[in-house]
Parts: sequence; C-alpha cells; structure tokens
Amino acid sequence: MSRGGEMVYIPDDSDFSSFRDQCESLEGWHCRYNKAGVTVWSQGQEESCTVQKIKTRISCKDVPAETLYDVLHDTRYRKKWDSNMIETYDIGRLTVNADVGYYSWKCPSPLKNRDFVTLRSWLPLGNDYMIINYSAKPPKYPPRKDFVRAVSLQTGYLIKANGDGACILYYLTQVDPRGECPR
Repeated sequence: MSRGGEMVYIPDDSDFSSFRDQCESLEGWHCRYNKAGVTVWSQGQEESCTVQKIKTRISCKDVPAETLYDVLHDTRYRKKWDSNMIETYDIGRLTVNADVGYYSWKCPSPLKNRDFVTLRSWLPLGNDYMIINYSAKPPKYPPRKDFVRAVSLQTGYLIKANGDGACILYYLTQVDPRGECPR
C-alpha cells in the first residue's frame, strides 16, 4: 500500500504472531528487574548507547484484559494516565485495525523533547489483545523543529487475560531516541 509516495506496511498475522513470541520467550533476554509482579528484561549491548530492546511483564490483579486494552488503545484518554505526554492525535485510518498517529513526550533535562509518527495496528484475539506500532514518515508530518523525531523500530503491548478480572501486560519496545546520548 502506498500513501503519498511513502510505502506503508500493514502488519499481518505473522507480524502479530512474531510479536507474541517475542513477548512470551525468554531466550536471549537478560532479566534486569523482578519484584512485586513486575519483570523487566533487555536485549542489546550494555556498554553503549545503541538501540536496545526492552520488555516488561506486569501482573494486573484487578484489571480485566478488555479494560486495559481500552485504556491503552484510546488516544484521547491517554492524557489521564501518561504524565509525560505533551500531545497526541490521529493522522488517519488506513484499515479497520490500523491507523497513523502523532505522539510527543517530555524528556528529562538536559534532553530535548521527543516525538513520533507511527503506524499502529491492533488485534483483539478473544480474551487477549495486541497493539503494535512502528515509525512512519508521512510527507505532510515532517519532524518539528522543537522536538527530536525518535524512531520506533517496534513497540507494542500484549494483554493476556489471566483469570477472572485479571490480566498480564507485556510491553515490548525497541526505539532509537535519536539525538545526543548523555554520558
């Protein structure tokens, strides 16, 4: 599919399957934190500022999978729970389960604030849900001068129902924040 001269790849079933496999697999991941129902893993070089993959697994005891999916999927509601968000808005719908959107967030000093334009795709699977995204470059939304345009190589959520009124949230991300790397 081509939109405005830029090739757009809409994730398919194999992309969602691969994302699920990465979330659930422990092979090649290094545990960095494990406490109180939250586990964090990383993949990548330790000593440099190269792009790493980070994965979290959070047990949500009193949150149904469907509710968590609705909260994460609703861009208008995001301002209620994302205190670092500056702005988010939809750019356009590509299919029934894919859109392009803008998101900017506050970075701690001395870093310059970052923004993304991403293609987001989602897939409800019974009681489980996935939302995945990667950066897109629509010509009408070039990088802004007041932000550093970060690049999402792959980011997403896997929400798995875990009993009555509970779920497990996986968050997997590989992002190039661009700009200077603090030392």
